[in-house]
Amino acid sequence: MLAGRRQARQSEQQAAGERQSLPSVTLDDVRIEVLANVANVNDAATAALHGAEGIGLLRSEFLFLGRAQAPTEAEQEEALREIFAAMPGTIIVRTLDVGADKPLAFLPGAQEKNPFLGVRGIRLALQHPEFFLTHLRAIVSAAARRDVWLMLPMIAAVDEIRQTRQLLETVHHQLEAQGHPHLWPVKLGIMIEVPAAALIAEQLAAESEFFSIGTNDLTQYVMAAERGTSALGTLQDTLQPAVLRLIKKVVNSAALTDRHVSVCGDAASDPLAAAVLAGLGVRSLSVRPKQVAEIKELFRHQKMSDLTGLGHDVLQCVDAAHVRTLARECIEHRQCSTL
Repeated sequence: MLAGRRQARQSEQQAAGERQSLPSVTLDDVRIEVLANVANVNDAATAALHGAEGIGLLRSEFLFLGRAQAPTEAEQEEALREIFAAMPGTIIVRTLDVGADKPLAFLPGAQEKNPFLGVRGIRLALQHPEFFLTHLRAIVSAAARRDVWLMLPMIAAVDEIRQTRQLLETVHHQLEAQGHPHLWPVKLGIMIEVPAAALIAEQLAAESEFFSIGTNDLTQYVMAAERGTSALGTLQDTLQPAVLRLIKKVVNSAALTDRHVSVCGDAASDPLAAAVLAGLGVRSLSVRPKQVAEIKELFRHQKMSDLTGLGHDVLQCVDAAHVRTLARECIEHRQCSTL
């Protein structure tokens, strides 16, 4: 029996590889966009090779981590251009997301008792506006004449978006005065990873143009289970019903103003979780580069009508284990019936 399962798995992977460049469309003709999470040019090339339709999360902190001094604007721009050139399609650049477990030597801050709840992400950037302006200039300059979106991490309040828009306006006027080509206007979106952001998603949608749900942090904060604590593994599962209910609220809120919603956390790379997310109304997933083809192939064997039913059912579950059982039954039934 185990040999049979291994053979079936190998056949599925081969089929996924052969069709990886094709769009991911369900049996009832619903398209699921599958993008990739990348941190460098090698990731981007791997993602393109595996059929990614674009980059759903470009972790710009790769430019800064491990350095004693901040990279110059020119260094940032050059590194970003290399990645943009390696991947066709839409590219979503997340602005610097550091702090907590990713401190910067050249931006020292006060000691924090709980850095995951401290000055990190957009909070750190806004506390250092000149540094943030350089970062924003590099991004929009590298993005000239490309389909690049800008995404802000750790948003918890409307004013954080407004402050960033003001800085972007400053960047635009500076580069325009210099005659320097750059992306303008900028499509500005936010990460939904703080519970507060999910709860005020309608107000945030009025200030931003797209959402991307960061399931790692969202789960950590909703379940009060720090990501690095192995003893809390079951509470760190994004398929906890409390987390799923917040995700569903974000999807519903975004639909009111036709905002694009993606999921870029690790859950999107988990086939069971990907099926549940689609059932909750998510139509765009950003996954690990080498899993793009697998996730695209998953949906080619499913009906969205079945996944929507799954999405309804999981919201009634009491724990992640029950959710996973329902998702596995849904996926395996449909895949068995189509093989």
